Amino acid sequence: MNQAEFSIVAPSAGIVRLRRAVLIYDGHQGGALATVHDIEDVDGEPVIGAGQAMTPRAAMELARTLLKRAAHGGFLPETVLYVDGDLIVWWVPPARRHIVFLTPDRAEQMGGAERGEVVPHPGLVFAASSRLWRVWAVRGRNRPTPATPLYQAPYFNVDVRGNICRGNVPVPEGTTVEKIEVWNDAFLRSYFTHPNGPGKLVRYRGGAYAFWRDMLDGRFRRFPERVLVDVKTTLGGLLGPTEGE
Repeated sequence: MNQAEFSIVAPSAGIVRLRRAVLIYDGHQGGALATVHDIEDVDGEPVIGAGQAMTPRAAMELARTLLKRAAHGGFLPETVLYVDGDLIVWWVPPARRHIVFLTPDRAEQMGGAERGEVVPHPGLVFAASSRLWRVWAVRGRNRPTPATPLYQAPYFNVDVRGNICRGNVPVPEGTTVEKIEVWNDAFLRSYFTHPNGPGKLVRYRGGAYAFWRDMLDGRFRRFPERVLVDVKTTLGGLLGPTEGE
């Protein structure tokens, strides 16, 4: 019998102990079966003992544990608000950033078919996973808590539920802490083309086009938080159903 040697490097400080083994069997027609085995100590050597079939629930729990480890292998920055499996939620503090609009059909309303300027942005909360990409706005400069109210992100390409229209934007691969800036750039450096959905993006006379034209014209030194539309939920209220929707 061929023997393979390997080593495991623990991703954090402390001692790890071999407790169980999972054996995976692939079927010829695409099916799969996994069995879980206790590890027995025989003369100081680990030996795989008798096993039992892995239940779907046990498989999901194992996957969640492994994904949590993959999502962050060290200290979390203050901007990370929540991690569960491959779902990561983070905060982007308010700041002045460049934004570009491409609106040939609304050139008169926007003051040009393509316009880009550095303007003030509100604080933002992003959520990304293998199944979703969403964004909301928050008021103030403090790090959001579960009690923090959420507001409609006041941007084109975002619907009333916070879903971001991907269009031709290259979506980053993976949702690890190291990819946060890549996700930020994928959104903030994209072309904003049109409002998504029937809901209000902002509470502003003239609507979203008038608001962003005035922003591009330099009317506001700070982002006017009074224009944000309340979505009637908090960060804590959002996190329960977010992953499953």
